[in-house]
Amino acid sequence: MNNGQDELNLTIKQPLSNITFNKDWQQIIEIGASEFGVKLTQEQLDFLTFHAKELIKWNKKFNITAIVDPFDVALKHFIDSIAIAPLISDSSKLIDLGSGGGFPGMVLKVVKPSCDVFMADSSQKKVNFLNYIITQTSLSRIIAVNARAEALGKEKDYANQFDFVISRAFTALNRFTEMALALLKDGGTIIAMKGELKSEELAPIINRKDLNVKVSEYLLPFERHKRCVVIIRHKNF
Repeated sequence: MNNGQDELNLTIKQPLSNITFNKDWQQIIEIGASEFGVKLTQEQLDFLTFHAKELIKWNKKFNITAIVDPFDVALKHFIDSIAIAPLISDSSKLIDLGSGGGFPGMVLKVVKPSCDVFMADSSQKKVNFLNYIITQTSLSRIIAVNARAEALGKEKDYANQFDFVISRAFTALNRFTEMALALLKDGGTIIAMKGELKSEELAPIINRKDLNVKVSEYLLPFERHKRCVVIIRHKNF
């Protein structure tokens, strides 16, 4: 798999110093990513470490995430985001709805640097955090916007513009699908990341005659937590 790593030119404007996010933490990320066929460079690991440190720092004031233990941050935020990287084509345009602390959008940008990444969240404090991460690094072609997902599909700069529309535990699958379809290009792909997916949530999508739906399950490494990803495309593509 080509992760586009040769296109990454990453610098961080602040030193890495927090001992709770050290080489051992990076090794957790590295091992976890390898289980999904993703090989990370030291530059990428350093960026993810910076992201994690700042997430915890900002969280003390702005309550961005309920997950604060360094191991859980590595596993449930970063590795879980990396898990879908093999599904994303290089040089594609993607939008992450309800991005929160940048999961999976910010992480996917680091792993797939040739992609154009848009992150949308209705919380201004979370968007402020994402923009801070962007301004403190050399990342380009990545944008965070304060907007409701259902409103973006009505704007000409967003409607039918994306190769991939992604969310992670954002909202009910049926509701997310409707919002995503308004943003999706012809031939594009919707990816919904879920923990437990109940049959009653899946049924309205499975039964649609205009959509192809595939559900894949995977286990997060170390603790083997079950996750699933729902991949949705129009049947005529």
